[in-house]
Amino acid sequence: MAVLSTLKQETIITSLLYLCIYYIGLIVYRLFFSPIANIPGPKLAAITSWVEVYWDVAKGGRFVFKIEEWHKKYGPIIRVSPTEVHIRDAEFYNELFNAKSKFNKLPQHVNRFAHPQALFDTIDYNHHRHRRAAVAPFFTRQKIIDFSSYTDSRINKLCTILETQYKGTGKVICLNDAWGAYVSDVLTWYICGLSYDFLDYPDFKSPFITAIQNLLHSFPFSTCFPNEVRGQIRRIVAGDNDANKYLQHRTVFHELLNSSLKSSELTEEVMQHEGQSFMGAGIDTTKTALTVGSFWILNKPGVKARLVEELVRAMPNPKNLLPLTELEKLPYLSAVVQESLRMSYGLSNRIQRTNPTGVIQYGKYIIPPGTEFSMSNYLQVTDPKIFPNPKEFLPERWLNSPVTATGRPLSMYLTVFGKGPRMCPGMNFSLAEMYLGLSGLFRLADLELYETDRSDVDMAGSFFVPLPKASSEGVRVIVK
Repeated sequence: MAVLSTLKQETIITSLLYLCIYYIGLIVYRLFFSPIANIPGPKLAAITSWVEVYWDVAKGGRFVFKIEEWHKKYGPIIRVSPTEVHIRDAEFYNELFNAKSKFNKLPQHVNRFAHPQALFDTIDYNHHRHRRAAVAPFFTRQKIIDFSSYTDSRINKLCTILETQYKGTGKVICLNDAWGAYVSDVLTWYICGLSYDFLDYPDFKSPFITAIQNLLHSFPFSTCFPNEVRGQIRRIVAGDNDANKYLQHRTVFHELLNSSLKSSELTEEVMQHEGQSFMGAGIDTTKTALTVGSFWILNKPGVKARLVEELVRAMPNPKNLLPLTELEKLPYLSAVVQESLRMSYGLSNRIQRTNPTGVIQYGKYIIPPGTEFSMSNYLQVTDPKIFPNPKEFLPERWLNSPVTATGRPLSMYLTVFGKGPRMCPGMNFSLAEMYLGLSGLFRLADLELYETDRSDVDMAGSFFVPLPKASSEGVRVIVK
């Protein structure tokens, strides 16, 4: 028995010794022999990916702020993990993510939201281009303009509820919930042809919107997406939808079935994943932009007064709201929409890619083929060289076709929808919701903030989208 015990101890010691040798060798390789060993940055991040885990999991989505801190210390290009290089350079962003870029997504991200077969999670550039072409007709500007009357009806309904149920009562409303209901009503009908009337829920609080919020803290989206979507797909495939309803409104499933995709890419599961993806990407980002914009309009009396003055002048009769194409011509409303988007960041996590065939060169540094590289919307739209006083809500910065010091239009640096071949296909749809939503609300309702400050909208952590402090009760208002 003593011999066996001794052998076990020796085996354990030998295993631990080999393990130590392996990890020492790995550390030495990562620090001195890795293809990106010459990239500046903290040594601990070069050694282990647990640095990211610590800041994002233990510290609540704060790795993006750590990266911002590292850039201030080490410069515009840094190593943020053993395998990833991060760049902060507003000019380089536009060069890197141009229309001709052919970058792949990271394979380990394909199943983050339980819809791996959707366009959003397509890894290969060529496959993504093929899939995107199938849904591109669904997001044309003309199609969104044609649909805008329905979007307009939803903001009218929201304002009617505020007028009849809340005005003068002192009852508190959470604008996060109100905007979530508005966006969800519009998007579920547009994407899937399903109407849930989220605006009819008491205080605009629906289980669906709550479930999406929970998703942002890592719950799989498939567990909260309505089961009716599969049924809707079956009805569309079978051709037995209510025909007169869909003569003017083809859903994303109609467009997919009408595309050149192979039958293997048109299964019920694939189309459900596509619907889920568009819903997940479209609801919370637009809701956040509307909420952030509303807070700042109400928090800055001068901004509110100027916006309302422009809206009243353009729409003297509040019962006759302008169509989308006319709203887009209002300069101050457009400035407010752009600044609301900038201050809400879009997707706040890093945009991580690989170049499978070529190198990425930044100054004297070479990023080899297949190496992970990334940039961040948050760091792009808060770059003080491009946006002075970047943490302040200043719609005036967008007036009179502004340009940067390099002579480029300022709009080139508003990257909340991404850039290049993988930029958000729903950009025009989100913009339509913003224009119609903000113009309708601030023309038809008079709101006042209730026990709310900027900590209720400032990003405290990045959970794919920016989230405020955990104790926030949202942007709360009363209707005067």
